[in-house]
Amino acid sequence: MERHVKVSISIPMEGKASEIITRALKVEADSLPSKRVTVSVEASGCVLKLEVNANDLTAMRASINSFLRWIDSALQVHKLVSGKD
Repeated sequence: MERHVKVSISIPMEGKASEIITRALKVEADSLPSKRVTVSVEASGCVLKLEVNANDLTAMRASINSFLRWIDSALQVHKLVSGKD
């Protein structure tokens, strides 16, 4: 029996941060080294939407951890560069 896990996460952001961070993360989402997981990143207004589909919980956890850390890092850099810290 094949299992499939799907998680959708919406993260509200200020200004154009969602668009800027989405462009940066699409590169990562489109070049994942594993065939066990797919990731979609989209900006919808001021909300970044992350959708992770995985064949198992281990791949799901690893992908979510990586993308949330990348999102946090990119958001911190964006705030620093835009002077909103």
